[in-house]
Amino acid sequence: MPRLYLRDLLLFSSALAITGAARAAETAPEANADGAAPAVEQVIVTAERRATDLQKTAIAISAFGQQVLADRKIDNIRDLSGQIPNLSISRVTISHTTQTYALRGVGEADPIQEPVLAVYVDDVYIPRQIGSMVEFNDLERIEVLRGPQGTLYGRNSSAGALRIITRDPGQALRAKAEVGLGNYGAVDVRALIEGPLVADKLSGSLSYIHHKRDGTAYDPTLGHDVNRINLDAFRAKLRWTPSEPVDVLLTVNALRDRSDTRSYIPVNQPGGVFRKDRSYSEVEPTQDLDQISGSLRVQYALSERLKLKSITAYGGFNLNPVNYDNDGEAALIQKNLIHYNDQYVTQEVQLNGDFGDVTFTSGLFYLHERFFVQRDGYSRRNAQNTDPTVTPGNYNFARAHNITNTDAYAVFGEATWKATPQLSLTGGLRWTNEEKAFVFDNKVLNLAGQVTGQSIKGSADKTWSAITPKLSAQYQWTPDVLQYVSYSKGFKSGGFDNRATRLDLAILPFAPEDVTTYETGLKTQLLDQRLRANLAAFYNDYQNLQVSFYDPAYVGSRRGNAGKAHTYGVELETEARPTERLSAQFNVGWLYAIYDDYKGAGGAGVNADGNRLLNSPRWSLAGGVTYDLPVDIPGALRLGLNAQWQSGIVTSATPSAGGQNNIPSQGFLNGVATWTTPDPRWAVSLSVRNILNSQKPVSSTYTPSTAIYLLNYPDPRTVLVTLKYAL
Repeated sequence: MPRLYLRDLLLFSSALAITGAARAAETAPEANADGAAPAVEQVIVTAERRATDLQKTAIAISAFGQQVLADRKIDNIRDLSGQIPNLSISRVTISHTTQTYALRGVGEADPIQEPVLAVYVDDVYIPRQIGSMVEFNDLERIEVLRGPQGTLYGRNSSAGALRIITRDPGQALRAKAEVGLGNYGAVDVRALIEGPLVADKLSGSLSYIHHKRDGTAYDPTLGHDVNRINLDAFRAKLRWTPSEPVDVLLTVNALRDRSDTRSYIPVNQPGGVFRKDRSYSEVEPTQDLDQISGSLRVQYALSERLKLKSITAYGGFNLNPVNYDNDGEAALIQKNLIHYNDQYVTQEVQLNGDFGDVTFTSGLFYLHERFFVQRDGYSRRNAQNTDPTVTPGNYNFARAHNITNTDAYAVFGEATWKATPQLSLTGGLRWTNEEKAFVFDNKVLNLAGQVTGQSIKGSADKTWSAITPKLSAQYQWTPDVLQYVSYSKGFKSGGFDNRATRLDLAILPFAPEDVTTYETGLKTQLLDQRLRANLAAFYNDYQNLQVSFYDPAYVGSRRGNAGKAHTYGVELETEARPTERLSAQFNVGWLYAIYDDYKGAGGAGVNADGNRLLNSPRWSLAGGVTYDLPVDIPGALRLGLNAQWQSGIVTSATPSAGGQNNIPSQGFLNGVATWTTPDPRWAVSLSVRNILNSQKPVSSTYTPSTAIYLLNYPDPRTVLVTLKYAL
């Protein structure tokens, strides 16, 4: 079946390529008043570790430049939600700076596990989903690569890569500042200064973000609003260019996040009256996150054709405390009081060459990570006897205390040979070695949080290795029509279950997750480059999908491997420039994602074979327009609208009969109006998110055995007025 499906896609894309090329050749452009035809702006990306035109890059990739980010008021990763085909970025997570992802049907819902989508900030890998929700300031570009990315990047990723690329300091003095005020007490400050320190040798930049907002829900139990935001972020860069072949960049990032942890909305509310903006949690939603990282990038041009790059990084975070309630009710059902600490070191060395008909990228990568967890969990076993002081035997009071040490080594590379002026062939290979050591010392607690006994204690270690290849071919039908086909394999490391409460399960490793991906795509520019349309179709075959399930061999639930799953779909991204004043974008993703073999997904004997994968909408659509109004006023006025819609999803592999785990289809509309004064250094913008005030749930949790049933809702309509200055 997969081979037949891929063959049909190849035939379809070939036919479309030929047809598109013919139509492009026959169509003459309309000229503007000045005689020039409008054109879609060229996008340069570095997805292949060298600067290439987006339309000449044989990868399914979405790219957002500075102007698009400004026109849509995209200020952080979460603002990208719904704007990239088949990429699900959760609108609600356990905290503001924690983010979960699902790409092409496969994701990782547990934020403490390693992600399937690798996140890089200035080529530095972020190893945990905790702390991966980055606020933006002075970005150069965002790139999202879909499909396995093992032969180009340091850390292997089975689903794709999200690259955040900030601007490097230059020799020109530059400064900007933005101050925004909005409803819910929002204050948003973003500032930057950049310039030379030693002429033509040394330059630097310093940026700052302050983002604060009151809560969008109220908790009568605590007596104050919740889901508040309060963070400060800093970035400093120092760039040294002593001679033509040498470029050295030192970057330091720091973040202080004192936002609330998420307060959930329980379905069962006092008085039988349900409100979407009420949480009754008894746990103060405290989060103290301090995060810092530093990196040293050294680039050296060995010759015009051969370049060497080294990226050395150290980073981590201390999250202590992070307290949250997993039910939203005033009664003690499930709460967690946690301390997380993560420290990592990465070293990547790249050797990249361009010899005309042959180009290549190669590299060595090393990661050491120490991830510490101390989690005090208080949870009841069932919905009866709900007073822990009367029926303590119906409750679990336990402390998980463990450390996971990871050492990962990799050798990777790929080369492209231009066989003819139209045909290029690419081959890549990666060898990965992962060593993990797990040490645990869990305790038994009482209701007051005091240690009353030993639970489990021990250690385990395991090593995994994998070789993952990539093969692709691309054909340039015309200067404006490129077609590619590819085959690749991805790998996500195995590990140990740091939520295990039994010795046999704590020392039992789960296997790596493997994916084999078949893909074909078209990159086209039509109507004299006034229309860009890129199409991709893919098939993913997953083995050993990492999930939690009931294992009859151990008579209990554990972190392990589901067995098999497959996904396939189509992605279309378009951008048009009908006139100099008007630009428009439209994207659509269609996705089919199911478990083939997932035993024990809902407990003993409850399987998910044939069920849909989580957070995988069948349809996802996004579109936007930007228009420069021809109005006779001082300065210039630009209006922008962007909208996203997705079909319904499921939040459980075994959806309940009553539909409690079904999330309905929903859409969001955002808008930005920007007035640039006659002095172009000054501008004022009005941005509105969720204009239609969509209040359908975006996630749910339903556990009948413990009577947990909660929902999460998106932020309501928010308005922000921003004064901008740029030198």
